This record gives sequence, C-alpha cells and structure tokens, in this order.
Amino acid sequence: MIADDRHRGASGIGGFINTPLPERVAANKAMVFTFGGSGFFGYASGAPAEANNLMWWSTFETDDPPSRDNLDPEEIKADMRKRHANSADPVIRDIIAKAEVDSIYPTWVLPDLPHWGENGIVLVGDAAHALSPTTGQGASQALEDAQTLSLLLTQTLKRAYDAGSEGASSAEREKDAVAVSLKLLYSIRQPRIQAIAERGRKMDGGKRKMSKVEEYAMYCFLWLMMRFPAIGKYSERAPPAVQRRLTGRRETSNWGCKCAAVRMVSREGG
Repeated sequence: MIADDRHRGASGIGGFINTPLPERVAANKAMVFTFGGSGFFGYASGAPAEANNLMWWSTFETDDPPSRDNLDPEEIKADMRKRHANSADPVIRDIIAKAEVDSIYPTWVLPDLPHWGENGIVLVGDAAHALSPTTGQGASQALEDAQTLSLLLTQTLKRAYDAGSEGASSAEREKDAVAVSLKLLYSIRQPRIQAIAERGRKMDGGKRKMSKVEEYAMYCFLWLMMRFPAIGKYSERAPPAVQRRLTGRRETSNWGCKCAAVRMVSREGG
C-alpha cells in the first residue's frame, strides 16, 4: 500500500484586502516576497490594479499538521502579528493589522509513486505528483503531463492502426498502445517531476524558522543571485546551510507566474 501523504513541516494562511495597491506592486505588476527568521510573507495584486485588491499570504513552520477541529482564528492572527510585528516593510505591518484569518492550510506533498497508470487508467497533475506550492508548478506540470500523454497516444495508436488486421485484434492493439503510452509517460516525466520536487524541498526551507547565521547566509546568497544571475547555475555548490534555504532561480517560468517583476525583500527588522 502507498504511504500516506507527507506534511512538509509548514502551513500557510492568506487572504485579500480591499486597499490601494503599494506603488511597487501597481507600477511593476510585482509580487513581493519577504524571507526572514520568522517565516515567509508575500503580497501582490489579487485583481486588476483598478480594483484595489491586495492578495497576501504567509507560510510558517508547523511541526505537526494543524487540525480544523480546534482551529482558533484569533490565535492564528495573534501569532502572525507576533511573527511579523517588526517587519521593515510598512505594507506587511498594514496587512497584519487589517487581515482576517478564518483557516489554515498545511503544506502536503504526495510520495513518489511506482507508476502513474495501468489498465487504461492514468493519473496526471497533482493526482500523480502533488508538489509543494512553493514550486509554483502544479498547473504547469499537469499541462505538461497532458501534452506528453497526448503525443504518446498519437504515435502509439497510429502504429497500432497502421499494423492492419494481422495478428491481434484492433481492441488488443489499442490496449497495448495505451499500456505502452502510460509506461513511457512515467519514464519521460518522472525525472523532471523529481527534480522539481527536490528544488521545492530546498525552497521550503526558506519559509521556516532559521538561526541568525542561516538567515544572513541566505540574504547574502540571494543578493548575489539577484546581482549575478549566472550564480544560480552553481547553487548546488553552495554551503549546505545555504542550500537548505535557497528559494530557486529567478526565471518566472520556474515560479509558474506571469509577472513583470519579482521583488525580494530580504530583511525583516527587529
């Protein structure tokens, strides 16, 4: 039997606030990320700029998955305000003063599966490989699965039909073609999914509590990556403490977002 889903040791909260957008968000269509010793905070426009709708989210370390049975919104809000009370970003301070929280979302990922389908049944997207939300790749990888499978089926079924009436029946040839396609789908796509999942594990580390040494090591490395993007290609050579806190490369395709600019605010005051 396949193992249970895995809690990533973090949970998230978030919501929307009706308020004028910060200038850097409105002018640059930016998503602002803050990584600090007390967790992770982000905000961006949640609608067209003229709607003045600010979307915000916060991820923080939770050793055990929180239970909805004893959820206390006031306690969650109090903890959020405590974590970010000394933020150097006035937008964050404004958000935590106004935000309402009515739920909490543990971060789960799916264990590696031995295959993604058999007997004509196939799993794609999160059903086959639920990734950490940090990767921003859930929908993107589902679309890649679908396109890959469609291309494989096109080729294998064409060969089955071109084989004519000799040998196995048409239904048997179709069944074999589908089975081959499902095996090829896994062999082609699973290595890419595994690489993204591994990067997600590293990225998740930047959203948990960290020591001052780890915090400043992360800031220095992020500054270097933003200043000299080529350094991102050599991130695997970074010190282990830094690797655990890496947030991934800058390309928006890896985040799965369409944004003109991504701003990383790398320090919370206090």
